[in-house]
Amino acid sequence: MPRRGTPKGSRKRTRTGCQRCRLRKIKCDESKPICGQCQAKAFECHSMSTLKWEEDYLSRGLAFGRSGIWSKAGGPPTPEHRHFTSKSEDDMTWCVFPSIRPYSFVNATVRAPGGGLTTLEKARDTCMSVANGPLVHRKGSSKREDRSVTSNAQLLASSPEKRSFRNVKHVSDAGIIIPQPSLLPGLPVLHSTLLSYYLERLCPLTVASPMAQSPFASLIFQFSVSASSAVLNSLVALSACHIARRDASFKTIALRLGDGVLRYLKRRLEVEDNRQVAVDPQILVLMMVLCLIEIVNECDKRWLVHLKGARDLILVRRQALLSMTAKGRSPSNELVGFSERFFAYQDVIGRTACGEEPIFGGDFWATHATRNITDTWLGCSPELVSILCEITELSRKRAADAQAASSADFLLQSKLLQHRLDKLEQRVSDPDDDILQATAELKRLSASLYLDCALHDAHPTLPRVNVATSHILRLVSVLLERNIMAGLSWPIFVAAVELDPLEDLGWTPEETPAVPCHGRPFVLYALEKMAGSSVSNISQTRSVIEKVWHSRDMEVCSEDRGRNDWERYVAPLCHGLSLG
Repeated sequence: MPRRGTPKGSRKRTRTGCQRCRLRKIKCDESKPICGQCQAKAFECHSMSTLKWEEDYLSRGLAFGRSGIWSKAGGPPTPEHRHFTSKSEDDMTWCVFPSIRPYSFVNATVRAPGGGLTTLEKARDTCMSVANGPLVHRKGSSKREDRSVTSNAQLLASSPEKRSFRNVKHVSDAGIIIPQPSLLPGLPVLHSTLLSYYLERLCPLTVASPMAQSPFASLIFQFSVSASSAVLNSLVALSACHIARRDASFKTIALRLGDGVLRYLKRRLEVEDNRQVAVDPQILVLMMVLCLIEIVNECDKRWLVHLKGARDLILVRRQALLSMTAKGRSPSNELVGFSERFFAYQDVIGRTACGEEPIFGGDFWATHATRNITDTWLGCSPELVSILCEITELSRKRAADAQAASSADFLLQSKLLQHRLDKLEQRVSDPDDDILQATAELKRLSASLYLDCALHDAHPTLPRVNVATSHILRLVSVLLERNIMAGLSWPIFVAAVELDPLEDLGWTPEETPAVPCHGRPFVLYALEKMAGSSVSNISQTRSVIEKVWHSRDMEVCSEDRGRNDWERYVAPLCHGLSLG
């Protein structure tokens, strides 16, 4: 039997070898930059060092490395070793178990309006702090806490500084009071927060004056408390949809809540009688909020579906009310009247851009033709909207038949409309409300420019158009300085699409580093400032304006005698655009 050969030197593994040798379970010679084994086998040699800190081991009560383990002659353990192996109660420190609440995952840090981060001053019991009163956020001392930002609290604190909130008091620069989220008992925390966002953030954006109360708060919200949960869910969905434009994590919430409202509406329309459904005011309110959700979300053709559905529902409602024997006024008449006015205004203001057939007839505004009291939600008088409705109808007739523009009847009607605009005096209920007066005058000037371009064939190169756009942009600048965003989309759009492409209009002689003094840069500045503080879809409005500018820049020398400037450059790009 042959003798076994002399064993070679043992090749033990080490903790400092390369990863390839450790994986193959062979000894590594640790040569740099490539060890001998990897070089012989043509492998890539990767060495990995893991840093270990003694403080981490001490905090977990573990021995660091092999300290205290190896000793000679079984000597007594060192004091350090006794520290790690001791089990006596004297050597142990028990941590206080915190009180866990269902909403303890909500962070307590918000972004202040000035740009810095501030921390909520939390009470011992978070539940009592949220339920019993508003929270004040102060500057904290922990840098680690300052790195985290709570989305919900940040949204509540992001309201404009000059707005006055109900149930909210002003605090000095050291902190800002957040509105109390628990508006209704039994609501989930997220729903309550979104509802606070609706009341304190969205509702002020729907009126042209900070001194006025929004009908979305005084009518819609109060009605949602007594109506079915679908109305309240629609308001929460609207808030989530508005927030989702800046925070995509809220998009899922908006879609889920909006889908539930749509299912409720569809089920009622399929099961119940049409007249019974039409008489119920909450159906019209749901369609109005869903229409707003589509405008805020994408602002495509889908909001027109709700507009057409509301028109049919209103017609059925009027027929049902005529057939009823009771003639008394119901308490929901004011709510229904506002809902009808909302849809009719969205129809008119959208058709000024596209010039399409009306969804709501002109009979609605014909009844308001002599009312010159400025409406805080419209931002102008109903009489001005009635004039706009007639201008859009004349413009549509002219687009259908270019020869009609030279007829005596057409010229007479256009002159009468211009005369009504020039002589229109929009009165304000509160004489001290200069912001509402400025907004109403801004819309009157915009309507006059729109009439000149749509009916009188005016174009951007005319001096009177440059003067009109300068006046409009100057008023827009004044309102933006006072942090007013409501009702500016349509005036900015009318002025922007009529800017001369060959001359960058200087709308003001004053030069400030923050505000551009020329036409196109100022329009982009205004739209950027309004992007997060408007219920309108500013991104879609900006997209259409930029397309009009591009068309003008590319076709400056082209002539189309069959259509005027508005019909050639503006109307083809504005289908489905909401400017309300």
